Amino acid sequence: MVKSNRTHNIVSSIADIEEQSVASVRLTVPVRPDQEEALTRIVRTVSSNRSKNNRRQRITKASIIRAYIDAMSALSFDYSEIADENEFARRLINALSENN
Repeated sequence: MVKSNRTHNIVSSIADIEEQSVASVRLTVPVRPDQEEALTRIVRTVSSNRSKNNRRQRITKASIIRAYIDAMSALSFDYSEIADENEFARRLINALSENN
């Protein structure tokens, strides 16, 4: 279970969504075609690489996105002076690399 280090999160863990202990919020996010293809590829990879005993929850694009959000929320990095999406992505990748 991934826990967030933020104190005012709506979702404090992936288990909250799985157990539906927190009401979900519908969010529409436009993505580039390559991002949608990446999500599709991740879902297929996860689904095809698990045994029948390990399929208690269907893995969808939405579940992958929620997991990414929880993982990002658990990371510490500098949110100041982020000029654009590319800068945010660069800092996020750096934070992920530092935690490995």
